[in-house]
Amino acid sequence: MWLRSFPKQREVHVDMGAQYWTPKSDLNDDFRQKLTQSGRLVPFAENEITQDPYKGTVKTHLVSPDGKGFRAMVEHLLEGTETKLSTHLESLQVLDDKRIQVTTDEGKEEIVNELVLTCPIPNVLSVIKKSSSFHVAPEIIRALESVTYSQRFAAAYVFDEKAVPAVQELGWTAKYVPGDESDIIRFVCWDHLKKKQDENSPPALIVHTSVGFGATFMDDTRHNDEILALITKSLREVLPSLPAEQDARLHRWRISQVTVPYHDRNGAMGEDPPSALVLSANPRIIVAGDSFLGSGFDNCLLSAKAVANLLQSKNAL
Repeated sequence: MWLRSFPKQREVHVDMGAQYWTPKSDLNDDFRQKLTQSGRLVPFAENEITQDPYKGTVKTHLVSPDGKGFRAMVEHLLEGTETKLSTHLESLQVLDDKRIQVTTDEGKEEIVNELVLTCPIPNVLSVIKKSSSFHVAPEIIRALESVTYSQRFAAAYVFDEKAVPAVQELGWTAKYVPGDESDIIRFVCWDHLKKKQDENSPPALIVHTSVGFGATFMDDTRHNDEILALITKSLREVLPSLPAEQDARLHRWRISQVTVPYHDRNGAMGEDPPSALVLSANPRIIVAGDSFLGSGFDNCLLSAKAVANLLQSKNAL
């Protein structure tokens, strides 16, 4: 989940990543009910999404109506906890069976008793490889290295209020774009409509590219403006009536959705995949996130719950 604003419209924020939650597991009904009852999540009707390839397979979509989008929902879930944002873990050193020394990329050190890593697996591997006193079995390293991700670009556009009538004429909030219509654009969504904002709010559009385009151009050395121009040209072919934008932003999702999740090669055939991975029992070091059950908010919650149970249970390991 990532939120961006525009240099020319600082008050406008756009969800660059996750767009809506489609609950698929009854195991997360507790969170869903809490978030809907508090107004943090509201229904997103299927008829607001055109050319949806998944239509009919699910019953409910949910979105965060706050101007901050899903970031507001995350802040709500973290309410009451002490958080340190914009802190990058560089390495860790196991001091003994109860203490771990963590070091940030700014050289700041802190002693912790337990550590949970929910970042993408490439980042986890980077931390492990820089941690000389912490060794992980080679077979686990190989299994972690086998986790793969798709790559995409996300482009966000904001328009003048005069564009409101043109947006309304389209008659949809979100649109999936099939491959035979564009090999670059895969999903577009009017962010302000999705969030149920005031109808006179500046229109903001989020665009996700195809996985193929992402893989081809992710390491391209051209400036972001040149990549954005390619996306914008294709977008206008898909939406020829689109007004001229007031401002635009580009984000590179170098690590987007999980395509091959973690697989325990020692697990029994047919056994459910793990929700998390315990790298060390004493001190407790756990890896969690969508790298295990697959991308999707449901799976992130299930992984988080599994870790919470491990941390709360003295005899869990």
